[in-house]
Amino acid sequence: MNNQLFIIIFWILAFSCKAPVSSLYQDRVVLVSAKKTDWFGGRPGVRGTVYTVTLQSQNNISVKSLKAEGNIINFTQTNSGNMITVKGNLQSTDQADNFENAPSGSTVEHHKPSFVLNPKDNWIEYTSKNSKKIYKIHIPKFVSAEPEGELIPQRQ
Repeated sequence: MNNQLFIIIFWILAFSCKAPVSSLYQDRVVLVSAKKTDWFGGRPGVRGTVYTVTLQSQNNISVKSLKAEGNIINFTQTNSGNMITVKGNLQSTDQADNFENAPSGSTVEHHKPSFVLNPKDNWIEYTSKNSKKIYKIHIPKFVSAEPEGELIPQRQ
């Protein structure tokens, strides 16, 4: 057996036996997943991407900023046990000036998007409840995911 397998078995046994976790790992924040889902709808040219990042931490953390593919994203944070979900939406504004007052069903001219896509510039900044120091986790890549349910609420 290699060392990674021993470590995995150790942690499985430690968590299943409710053994105390080493203080070395109590402050650790782990990136569980990073997904992106493209959406479109409403009017011609309206589209965007929803970024969902899941973190795991034994401590209560507060996410301060999310940068996805080179863009600072507004986000919401949801905590459930030791899992933290950060979800942000980047809407394309490349067509915004053209369809702001245009009637529904009209055609839209194509322009260069107003946001930059840099797939290597991804990170989350957060603080721990016991510290004011800001920590940064780099996200190697967002994985494309299929939409689950409605991404954009329908008007009624």
